[in-house]
Amino acid sequence: MNGMRWVLSRRVPETERILLVESGKRDVTEKLIPHLKRFFGENVVIDLLTCWPGLPSQLAPDTERQVWRVTEYTDDHARWRLLHEVRNRRHGIAAVLYAGGPIMARWRAASLLLIPAKFLIANENADFFWLDRGNFGQLVRLWMHRAGLLDESAPRTLARFVAFPFVFVYLLGYAVHAHLMRLGRMALGLHREKS
Repeated sequence: MNGMRWVLSRRVPETERILLVESGKRDVTEKLIPHLKRFFGENVVIDLLTCWPGLPSQLAPDTERQVWRVTEYTDDHARWRLLHEVRNRRHGIAAVLYAGGPIMARWRAASLLLIPAKFLIANENADFFWLDRGNFGQLVRLWMHRAGLLDESAPRTLARFVAFPFVFVYLLGYAVHAHLMRLGRMALGLHREKS
């Protein structure tokens, strides 16, 4: 299974169908759909992979549209069958919401890895960019923003990241020391008796 096509290429494939992975709040999807229609044309069919009931108000019911609800696929076998079905639709373009929430995080990752499409990454403001080598800097900035490295807490976050191994080793050493001392006292018969 080859996923993430066109990552190294800046070429945008022509398509009449887009897969929208609604891995964010519905209001973000509502803002994103008009942008997608302006960019790709009003006649583009937007298929939806979602966990929400119903359709976004920006999408009129359409017999050509496919909607997959991940909540209907409850076991691993069914989820693999769903991914296989989505993959077989051969979407040229897939838009994935990265709105800063954990909604459908595993589906988001699975889509990126297993669906052979050119990917758009959309944020909580419904701004989007192509996932390709030309936008690597934007992807890094998005990741840094999500990791808390671009705001006023960045120095604190970096300090925690740097300090973590030292704090972990110190606490591990302290625990080993405390247990060895306890075992030594027990071996010498110096342990305290409960009253």
